Amino acid sequence: MPTKRHLAALAAVLLASSIAIVAQQADAADILLSRNKPVTASSVESSAYAAQFAVDGDAASRWASVEGSDPQWIRVDLGSAVPISRIRLVWEAAYASAYRLEGSADASTWTTIKSASGENGGTDDHSGLTATTRYVRVYGTQRGTAYGYSLFEFEVYGPGGQSATDYQAEDASLAQAAVATNHTGFTGTGFVDYVNVAGGWIQWTITATSAGPATLTVRYANGTTANRPLDVTVNGAAAATGVAFAPTATWDTWATQTIQVTLVAGSNTVRATATASTGGPNVDRLTVGAAGSPGPTSSPSPTGGTGTQFTVAAAGDIAEQCTASTSSCQHPKTAALVTAMNPAFVITMGDNQYDDARLSDFQNYFDKSWGAFKAKMHPAPGNHETYDPAGSMAGYKSYFGSIAYPQGKSYYSYDYGNWHFLVLDSNTLTDSAQLTWLQNDLAGTTKGCVAAYWHHPLFSSGDHGNDPVSRQAWQLLYAAHADLVLNGHDHHYERFGPQSPTAAADPNGLVEVLGGMGGASPYDIVNVQPNSQKRLSGTFGVLKLSFTDTTFSWQLIGTDGTVKDTSPTYTCH
Repeated sequence: MPTKRHLAALAAVLLASSIAIVAQQADAADILLSRNKPVTASSVESSAYAAQFAVDGDAASRWASVEGSDPQWIRVDLGSAVPISRIRLVWEAAYASAYRLEGSADASTWTTIKSASGENGGTDDHSGLTATTRYVRVYGTQRGTAYGYSLFEFEVYGPGGQSATDYQAEDASLAQAAVATNHTGFTGTGFVDYVNVAGGWIQWTITATSAGPATLTVRYANGTTANRPLDVTVNGAAAATGVAFAPTATWDTWATQTIQVTLVAGSNTVRATATASTGGPNVDRLTVGAAGSPGPTSSPSPTGGTGTQFTVAAAGDIAEQCTASTSSCQHPKTAALVTAMNPAFVITMGDNQYDDARLSDFQNYFDKSWGAFKAKMHPAPGNHETYDPAGSMAGYKSYFGSIAYPQGKSYYSYDYGNWHFLVLDSNTLTDSAQLTWLQNDLAGTTKGCVAAYWHHPLFSSGDHGNDPVSRQAWQLLYAAHADLVLNGHDHHYERFGPQSPTAAADPNGLVEVLGGMGGASPYDIVNVQPNSQKRLSGTFGVLKLSFTDTTFSWQLIGTDGTVKDTSPTYTCH
């Protein structure tokens, strides 16, 4: 802890650079000041890792600087000089082992607020800060790895005027909802489970010390694969409609969603009403804080509404009959990449298990690696799933159950954010029943972006080459202005530029990514196809896909942890 002499010297310096030092410690009810504020960085690795991703509140997005260079920095503009009491940094694997937290009145002359050295990544939470400043900068002086600097979150807090207060859901008034305790991770004495109908509600009576804007933070869980929206009213008037409560992987996984409202001084009635026929999410509590505050213990929410950003891990051709005890076994290594990504969900593009995909093989091999993500996996079948002596796809269906057959068939669809995902069975992709379903499903979606995935690619430069089995599906997707196709089958990585079903370059066409490098023995590149922009053979890895409400991009991460390829950022049609 700094001595009084050190503090006095620091105060003199701060005054000289127009940054005031406040005498008292920050209020315990700090508010988040930096969320979605203007942010600038010394460099970015690519547009997929822009500076604004460090202040967007999304735990899956991040800023990354160029690799191999010191120093690097990122700064946020708070809009005016305000008291600073806490700075929280959540590092990606590329962390700073030494850095300075700095403040400035003009983004030109900087003064050190705090120095850090000997850090080891993870989360650095610097509290008890006493500066008042407009600009806050993290200035990295020493990288902890050979790469660059990368932050999932750069959060700046200041003392709030109104203390944050928790209101447990189980203490509220309920309609078509009930208190439950059958899941873990809740606070208080329980949580509220909506009945699976539209119209159920939770209603809190809250007290505001003064009239004005406030933040409502709802802590919730949604173990399904679909959004469960709520309408929120304050004192009977609509405050927010269709607020998204996106999937949280399991019912034991909790996230938060924030809503900005205006309260009157004294008593206020807040009601959250389910609008979908499936009801609302499980709700743990409501936290009420000053405007801009996410509450004292909130965490970033994987929201499904405006501004959604999320990461998906994807690969095909995964588990050979080996385990981590064999050093040459690759699927445990690709599974470790998925763990490090911590994606919103996981996609597989077929041939999940080799050679004949028996149930015993799934249990002995796939389950020992990629099985860790089974609860948040959306798999597609491949041709090896049909080789099971017990019957075509018998082991696949037994292992995954309703995860692979959520709509009763081996093909299905689901939504996340503004994206509609279609999972096709390319073993039967010429059957009229599946094609009719695909056409109707595409006609019924209201989402702005569409991705589809299956095993056999229409276009491939590898051993198997182009497979016309999916041409009719491509034509339907192309006609519906879909955006992205993911495939496996050939055991290599390849990305294509936007094209039509006839392989004509077309900016309004589909982008195809072939990701058959999940663990099976690699294939050679044999015949390079038109519009093929990047090909890698002999590289094992996982696609790290980054989605927003209007764009998508990806990186191929190799089993050595390095980025093997970075795509352009595409805008949805």
